[in-house]
Amino acid sequence: MRAIKLAMMSATSSVFLITSALAADLTAAQIKELLVGKSVYLENTATSTAGVGQGVLYYATDGTALYKTGSGKILHGKWSFKENTLCIDWKEAPNNACSRYDKQGDAITVFNVATGQARGKVTKIADGNPEKIQ
Repeated sequence: MRAIKLAMMSATSSVFLITSALAADLTAAQIKELLVGKSVYLENTATSTAGVGQGVLYYATDGTALYKTGSGKILHGKWSFKENTLCIDWKEAPNNACSRYDKQGDAITVFNVATGQARGKVTKIADGNPEKIQ
């Protein structure tokens, strides 16, 4: 009986270890490497700053950010890191909460730090500003 309990505990522990290895919040260094100097295509949820739909965020190397919403509206801001979260101070949408990035396999989900709700999913990342957002 004891051997069965030990085997079950071991199996349960293995599942938790595998799950935590597959799903992890990205660090500031990982986010910076992944996003800075690139355009991030997002499928947004209702809790996104721009609302539901697709959007494109360009994170310039000089610390500025441009966001083209699905409706075509352009937001202008400055990005920075607070611990392992990415924060953007939007001129057109002040007091925006920071975001954490959760990676599970190839999928990356962006979460609002203040509410814990998903803002959207990254669908594509491209070098530079191919959309020519200004």
